[in-house]
Amino acid sequence: MVKTAIITPSRGRPNNVIRLAKAFKDTQAVSDLWVVIDDDDWHSKDYERASEEHDFGIIRIENQTGGMAYPLNVAAEMLFDDTKYDHYDYFGFLGDDHIPRTFFWDYMLRLAIPDGKSGISYGNDLLQGSNLPTACLMSRSIVDHLGGMVMPDAKHLYLDNFWKKLGEDIQGLYYRPDVIIEHLHPLARKAQIDENYERVNSPAFYEHDREVFEDFIRSEQYANLVAALK
Repeated sequence: MVKTAIITPSRGRPNNVIRLAKAFKDTQAVSDLWVVIDDDDWHSKDYERASEEHDFGIIRIENQTGGMAYPLNVAAEMLFDDTKYDHYDYFGFLGDDHIPRTFFWDYMLRLAIPDGKSGISYGNDLLQGSNLPTACLMSRSIVDHLGGMVMPDAKHLYLDNFWKKLGEDIQGLYYRPDVIIEHLHPLARKAQIDENYERVNSPAFYEHDREVFEDFIRSEQYANLVAALK
């Protein structure tokens, strides 16, 4: 049985995760939803109560980066271990400010990646569209060779730039405009700016993650990654 893990890092937004979990049910998603929370989050108990009622897993980590890149990588590496978790053939990311709108959206994104090929698929977030995969699904092989879902040392930003670049370079990027995964982001005027948005969208975060992204795609490590996945 083909299985997919969707990973959603979240901090201080248990209501967003409840909304996301309800959208999974409403769209008849077949993936497992795993929510990654920081061990110092004041809302930890709220997440735990919600997980019991709305059927999602929780991974608790120590996160001192202030962003979602580290939680994504840690959770992906944990879930990759078949001795402790189900065998996942695909790994995906949705933010706690994404809402899938299309029935069977996760299955459709899986079908977009040809069998036996490494690839990244994404839908229309009604903000960036084909420009950037702000939410995405990837083959297990990428997590295996990368050791996670995003480039090492990133904090929060340029992750979607990385996914698009990697998908293009391995000739395995697949956009499904008919799969709607709405991004309820302040840039789309669909959410209020809170302390989390302010922190991760600071000039310091942008500069740090831009440099990490540009350095990584010029590195030998990235060249080897592309070669292994082609």
